[in-house]
Amino acid sequence: MHIQLEKLRSFVLIAEEKNLTRAASRRHSTPAAVSTQLKQLEDSLGLQLFERSSRGMLLTEAGLTLLPLAYRILGNLAELETTARAIAGQRKRQLLLGLNALPELLRIETVLETTARELPDVSLVIKSSNSAEIQQLVQAGDLDVGFVYGGSDHRDLTRIVLGQIQVVTIAPLNGGPDYLPDSASELATLPWVSPSPACPYIDLMKEAMGGHYPAANLVATSDDEYSTIAMVKAGLGLGLVESHLAEMAAARHEIRLVPDTARPVALYLVVRQDRLQQIPELQGFTRLVEAQWLEDQQAPARNATPAVTPSGAPA
Repeated sequence: MHIQLEKLRSFVLIAEEKNLTRAASRRHSTPAAVSTQLKQLEDSLGLQLFERSSRGMLLTEAGLTLLPLAYRILGNLAELETTARAIAGQRKRQLLLGLNALPELLRIETVLETTARELPDVSLVIKSSNSAEIQQLVQAGDLDVGFVYGGSDHRDLTRIVLGQIQVVTIAPLNGGPDYLPDSASELATLPWVSPSPACPYIDLMKEAMGGHYPAANLVATSDDEYSTIAMVKAGLGLGLVESHLAEMAAARHEIRLVPDTARPVALYLVVRQDRLQQIPELQGFTRLVEAQWLEDQQAPARNATPAVTPSGAPA
């Protein structure tokens, strides 16, 4: 069996968009070409990956099972490519880029292609981590630039808003409320797997519970979203997870989504102000990323704010 990566990328984008036209727009291709790639992939695998419905193209059970593996393959490939470029281009200006989410969902494939074309003297090296650590590393000068969720402004940093993610509440399959109570006091009495203090998701929890947060029923604390899912799956309590990651876990029957709980958290590109002024290549790369996200948001076929899926990192 020979699976081409281009077909795998089309599979992932169709799964995210549930629509051939929007997936093709992100691939800078045509719906017919993306549809052909999907058909070829399904023929190669001997599986039907999608079903057409009034809600768009929805994953079959086989598609749901294979999607996390596709994400992992494409993420590993992006890291391999950037490391290889760094080794091959040691005379180039090396920029250390922090990722808090899967490269495919942060538009990194397009960014890498555009960087190679427009900034040929730049070599990117990717480091995956969580948002809090990435901002600290950028601030300390150990990373040149990075993607982060939420967080606070700092006088030494430039923080560029790129878009938003949606954070939802998840519950055990056989426990927890069907809906969250409107009362902040009742909300605080429910068992919660708390985000770590450095994670911006905790601000959502504090805002929802208000003055009752100090007495909240926090049964455990999680350092990353995969740990949160595992703890909720084990029945410890409720948790907060990025929506795409939560949907994949729910599709695998690990947890369930609590309805009407989506809350936005901003996605930023963070860079030190002094380095931004001193390093022309960093200026060029920052403008390139910002332009890519702005282009995606303004595309006629896409009227929703881009969303991303953390790579096992807390927001």
